[in-house]
Parts: sequence; structure tokens; C-alpha cells
Amino acid sequence: MKTNKRILGFGLAVLVTFFTLGCDEVYECIFNIEPEIHDRPLELGIVGERYYGIVTAEISNEVNDNDYDYDFEIYGELPPGVFYDINRRSIEFFGIPEETGNYRFRVELFVESYDYYGYDGSPTCSDSAVRDFVIQVVD
Repeated sequence: MKTNKRILGFGLAVLVTFFTLGCDEVYECIFNIEPEIHDRPLELGIVGERYYGIVTAEISNEVNDNDYDYDFEIYGELPPGVFYDINRRSIEFFGIPEETGNYRFRVELFVESYDYYGYDGSPTCSDSAVRDFVIQVVD
């Protein structure tokens, strides 16, 4: 009797989740489909020399991750003389650093996808990801 109540309670919870989130959202969370910013450290910068570094992203466990619209935001301080450019699924840092130091900043990624009617407001289990980075500049 107690087992039947547990099964009934679990089934009810699944139905409520299904109807409130929808089939796609449940699928996305079960298979952990969410945005991911790769955890690779950025290159060391040298004052007065060309700098290049890259931060890349993807949708984990999604074979069609090129079908998503990636929107990056950067919060924090970049080294003077270093700029960035957003290229689809990556952020490229470039320039000639002017001052030594450790420059900390945060990258936040938001993703959206198109469906038949336009944007899907919740294309993944989580619609954003955040990661902190440091560009160290030395003499």
C-alpha cells in the first residue's frame, strides 16, 4: 500500500512537471542540455607585444548547437590596449597590452534558438552560463 502511494505521488509529480514545463523542457533537463563556456585559461600577455586569446562556448549534449543564437556579455576589466570581438560561439581577445597586472572579468553567455514560430524562450534547461577569467600581463 505504501509503495503504491509512492508510485502515485511520483507519477503525479512527473505529470505536474510535464504540464508546467512542457515536454521540451523536461527533455532538456533530463539530458543536461545547457550552455557551457569552456574552462581554458587565457594566454599570458606581455607588455608591448601582440596578444591573442579566445574563449569558446557550446551547448552541452546537443548535436545541433550551431542552430542556437549565442549572446555574450563581459563584466570587469580588460588590460589597457586589449579589445574583444564576438564571433558566433567565441570571444576573441586581441591587442597590445600596455600595463602589467592581473585583469579579472566575467563572461556570461545567454542562448536562444529559433523554432517554427520564432524564438524559443527556453531552448535549454538553463538559458545562461557564467565563467570568470583572468588575463595576466607581465613585462
